Amino acid sequence: MLKTISSSELRAQIKRVLNEVGYGQVQYIVERFGEPTAAIIGMEDFRLLQELRQQQATASFKEVIADIRARGRGLDPDDLDALIEEARAEFYRLQSRQANVR
Repeated sequence: MLKTISSSELRAQIKRVLNEVGYGQVQYIVERFGEPTAAIIGMEDFRLLQELRQQQATASFKEVIADIRARGRGLDPDDLDALIEEARAEFYRLQSRQANVR
């Protein structure tokens, strides 16, 4: 079940909200001044979201490598390797940034 809660109401009811979310009963959209600003979800949903992001990043990385190889057919192999290493370094930089969020 998805519920909406204001930030002031959340402050007053944080214990109840966390219990509901923790037991997997509810997900919350938190609003400030009537605008959605955050979501409160359970850890299982959070882990699924992180896994999905990882899969998307991996797929994107594979696409970048395939594109570099396709465009690099006429490149010197050393230049092609340098481009691939650059893409790989960027991928791992983004991965470490995501890991810090967990």
